[in-house]
Amino acid sequence: MVSINCLMLLSIITVSYNTKKFTLQTIASVLAEIKNSNRLRNNTEIIIVDNNSEDDTLQSIKAEFSHSSYIKILKNTENVGFALANNQGIENASGQYILLLNSDTIVQIGALEKLVTAFEQREHLGVVATTLVNPDGSLQRQGGNFPTLVSLTTHMLFLDDIPVIGKLLPSTQHTGKTHREITQVDWVGGTAMMVRREVFSEVGGLDKNIFMYGEDMEFCMRAKDHHWEVAIDPEAKITHFGSASSSSANAVVGELNAYLYIWSKHKPFWQMPIVRSILKTGAVLRIVTFGFIFRQKEKARPYRSFLHHMVK
Repeated sequence: MVSINCLMLLSIITVSYNTKKFTLQTIASVLAEIKNSNRLRNNTEIIIVDNNSEDDTLQSIKAEFSHSSYIKILKNTENVGFALANNQGIENASGQYILLLNSDTIVQIGALEKLVTAFEQREHLGVVATTLVNPDGSLQRQGGNFPTLVSLTTHMLFLDDIPVIGKLLPSTQHTGKTHREITQVDWVGGTAMMVRREVFSEVGGLDKNIFMYGEDMEFCMRAKDHHWEVAIDPEAKITHFGSASSSSANAVVGELNAYLYIWSKHKPFWQMPIVRSILKTGAVLRIVTFGFIFRQKEKARPYRSFLHHMVK
């Protein structure tokens, strides 16, 4: 259980690790939103949890925003990972709603207030995420279906990329889906995920056994088990640069390993050999597609690494 004292409307938690440029940019966009909102002004806090950055992230934050009373800084003496660092922020948060916000994002106009409004209009809404967009304005993948043998197969074998039919199939990863209204989904990404504080009180924080990647999916599974709704707000948008605090290779391997962990924690044990086979097949398919067909060896490399560690 996570104990949270509710003193403010909104707490925003950002974990930083060697991302000075991006973190400063993220904080600036958040402060601009707060100051332009009568509801959020003087009713919001920003909690920066630094995972022992080796650059001068913290010094730069203090120098750039020394005038701001909104910011609270927590400093770790080691990199404890994304999930545990966010949990530290949650433990120190006092908001009725808590936004987990990556350090490589820019909050677009009105996004924060729209998420808060979504909660106020829906009593059973426990988790709501923004629509994620690339710097060029194109959509990023956001959330998906909970992992099952079918949804994992759809994702790993590229079945969700089949024109028309692919969009009808359940997939653990939704790629650039558009929504016209607030839409319920199984899980959403932790890049910009706002959570009603009661959810943390009921189900606990992010799984501390997950260093990074997959913690958002696993958290939403527990929230849904407690009958909370999870949704995406199409009107609330945040620009996400992606892979600023970790390499894309780490993201790939972390995501695949997360499936193995989630299955070991939540699923029948007899499914694990099938899951391993699906992941291996998907990894081989990507090695062939990226490495040999499209000649993108760097893109294929993390799948080789994943296979190498699986067979050990």
